[in-house]
Amino acid sequence: MNILEETKEIVSTILQIPVEQLDTEADMTDIEGWDSLRNVMILSQLEEHFGIMFPPDDIFDLTSIKAFAEEIEKIKSDN
Repeated sequence: MNILEETKEIVSTILQIPVEQLDTEADMTDIEGWDSLRNVMILSQLEEHFGIMFPPDDIFDLTSIKAFAEEIEKIKSDN
């Protein structure tokens, strides 16, 4: 499984939406149930799962599953 697929699985679990129904490029505001509280849960779970920390300045730019996955890839390649 790649980073995008793992990220999608985590978001699916937290939002309780079947993974096949999630569009990786959809903005979080367009996905039912993805509110600010769930966004914090997603951030926390992704950080724990991948062993990373998202830079605080970048958090507000992460508005889709694809954006999260790309940021994770960037962080992991910088380490």
